[in-house]
Amino acid sequence: MSGFYRFPAMAKLSEWDNAQQIEKIDEEANEAQRAYYESDSEIPYGVELMDIIHAAETALRMNFNDNEVSHLHELVIEKNKKRGYYG
Repeated sequence: MSGFYRFPAMAKLSEWDNAQQIEKIDEEANEAQRAYYESDSEIPYGVELMDIIHAAETALRMNFNDNEVSHLHELVIEKNKKRGYYG
């Protein structure tokens, strides 16, 4: 297991395809929005944010090996530095 991931790999990962996983990420983002804006949400906002990360990690596992994920991580940091997102 890579040092990058925070969640265990999903069981039956091979049963999902990329389109389904993108839909899952979108679904989790919508749930986070509802949790943020609706005071009667059953699941806390922070939990829903973690679900987004988990779904994104699953998409990465489906498409890239550990070395590729590490390289992609570096590329995102580099891109965001150039945009001035880090202090």
